[in-house]
Amino acid sequence: MMHLNKCIRILVLAAIMVSAFYFPSRESAAKGNPKYASIVIDADTGAILSQRYANKKLHPASLTKVMTLMLTFDAIKEGRISLYDRVVISPYAASMVPSKLGLKPGETIRVKDAIYILVTKSANDIAVALAEHLAGTEYRFAQIMTAKAHIIGMKDTTFKNASGLHHDRQLSTAADMARMARYLINNYDSYYHYFSKKSFRYQGVTYNNHNKLMLTYKGMDGLKTGYTAKSGFNLVASAERNGNRVIGVVFGGRSGTTRNNHMKDILDQGFLKMEKLHLAALRDMPVPKKKPAAVYASNNASMSNSNSAIEPASGGAMQIAALNASLNTADDNNDSTAQSLWSVQIGAFKSRVKVDNLLQDAVKVLPHELNGAYPIIAPLRTAGSGWMFRARLAGLTFAQAESACNYFRDCLIVAPRK
Repeated sequence: MMHLNKCIRILVLAAIMVSAFYFPSRESAAKGNPKYASIVIDADTGAILSQRYANKKLHPASLTKVMTLMLTFDAIKEGRISLYDRVVISPYAASMVPSKLGLKPGETIRVKDAIYILVTKSANDIAVALAEHLAGTEYRFAQIMTAKAHIIGMKDTTFKNASGLHHDRQLSTAADMARMARYLINNYDSYYHYFSKKSFRYQGVTYNNHNKLMLTYKGMDGLKTGYTAKSGFNLVASAERNGNRVIGVVFGGRSGTTRNNHMKDILDQGFLKMEKLHLAALRDMPVPKKKPAAVYASNNASMSNSNSAIEPASGGAMQIAALNASLNTADDNNDSTAQSLWSVQIGAFKSRVKVDNLLQDAVKVLPHELNGAYPIIAPLRTAGSGWMFRARLAGLTFAQAESACNYFRDCLIVAPRK
């Protein structure tokens, strides 16, 4: 009996340590808070560093405006509008409740100023005015928002307006908001700087960014806050340290202060986990000058532009896959393609032999329903340390990747690159 009690105590202590690592004790809002959810991902790979209720459908509030701005950026890139076009305030836009800029019907604002006002002031009237300018009506614009969301992998998101004002059927998840932020960072690099604006002066009035963490958290340079009574205090945030960028999402904070404190904690733990699992400098992984003995495959030219190389593990009787090229070009509308491109990383070593052995054992550990996973090695040249070989199991759906990680002590889910 004493031995059993000792085992129980050890298990309880281990559970507490794991819980403290992923979900720091400072945030009590998650206890009995149906609005709460969170996730932290590596912006470069999409690897999930921590998550809690990340797929629970909740109200996004003004996080919605990130998608409104992405569609605005699309229109600018495509030449349909310019930064200096004038957006007319309709009576409907002027009728929005605060937070709002308060322009009267018939007044106008430049597109460039509207972008800054959405980022800093989070003005609902300006969000609606932009929607009408781009699509004729906010209703039509919301349909386009939802279509865009689904194209980029936000399958659990439905937008009903451009502002984020409460609508019972406007729903998203922490995981989807992280996908949106990652897509923004990776595909709108010439526009991301707008989200770093700490304050904006318009017609003699200075509007401070609601994301006050940009003033206090090292490396944070965006993205967006949100609040309604139904959603609680939401935040999507991105920070970069030592060449590594993480994205955090918190839904349902009880106050702006507790939300911000919790965001600090989960981002800190995310950076620590990245260091522990050798995820530094993933973005610029080079192709070796002399390729290893295994054959590299590429099914399109984007492989040569991705600065990345992935090879099958030696001894594995698997089809060679140009994984990075596929991740960059997969059609998100094709579920059979996009959903099968997830992988899990289970270790990283300087020794190629250790990686081979780890992967050979890993395949044997997986249950029958995951026997479609195939081993690959992702080489990485580290600064001053030579080559690092990362062990991955590929060819999984997201659900299979989540399941596979349960069988390994150190495991990260690696998402398709958008």
